[in-house]
Amino acid sequence: MPGAEQGDLKLLLSVVKEAGAIAMEKFHGHPKSWHKPDGTTVTETDIAVDEFLRTTITKARPNDGWLSEETPDDGSRLQRGRFWIADPIDGTRLYLASENGWGIGAALIEGGEVQLSALLLPSQEKLFHAIQGEGAFLNGEKLELRASSSASVIAPRSFAGPLGEAGFQFQSGNHLPLLLRFAAIAEGHLAGAITLGEKNDWDVAAGHLILTEAGGTVSTGQGDNIVYNRKEAWQPGVVAASPQWHGALVDLVRHH
Repeated sequence: MPGAEQGDLKLLLSVVKEAGAIAMEKFHGHPKSWHKPDGTTVTETDIAVDEFLRTTITKARPNDGWLSEETPDDGSRLQRGRFWIADPIDGTRLYLASENGWGIGAALIEGGEVQLSALLLPSQEKLFHAIQGEGAFLNGEKLELRASSSASVIAPRSFAGPLGEAGFQFQSGNHLPLLLRFAAIAEGHLAGAITLGEKNDWDVAAGHLILTEAGGTVSTGQGDNIVYNRKEAWQPGVVAASPQWHGALVDLVRHH
């Protein structure tokens, strides 16, 4: 990996680890929370982690753009060759409930593709990261997806019947935010995941590269390649799966 990319990876892993320490300070500590205009919940921890990631990365890489859940998108990233993207707390409701199913995701995008990504699950002491073309890793060990023994698929409830008919086991996704679903597939705990509707890029990017570099497959709901740094910072649904199941799940979505 070129020196500049090594520097980017070192920066990414460093800031994500520090962000995890910030998040753990208020975990189990009843952080202040409120509802955003769209009705979703946000906490003071989401804001603190977002501010730390944004200020630290943009200071270190002043020529790069930025996009995150808690920072208004001013569109300036569209004029940059590269930009960083982050979800400061994926799974805010679980974080508030003092449950372990939440994480911090961040990634570097260039040319519409994810080049580097990291997903930290602080309360589980798991750090995933991936480098385009060089693999995915869990706590520094190479992560390689083999033929999944699991037939469980997280999907909207309306897919329960079709999944059963196709030989899969339906699983509700209420307990697992989207970034962590990618990680669960990469670890072989899930066969796949189907999400419908607009999915924000920060909910997808970090997990996308981790899963594909581990050997999995990720696409839009219709089976198209995902492209980042579009004006609309969202994807029209996502299907993520081990390769043996991906085509079948995309077919289910197309015919749903």
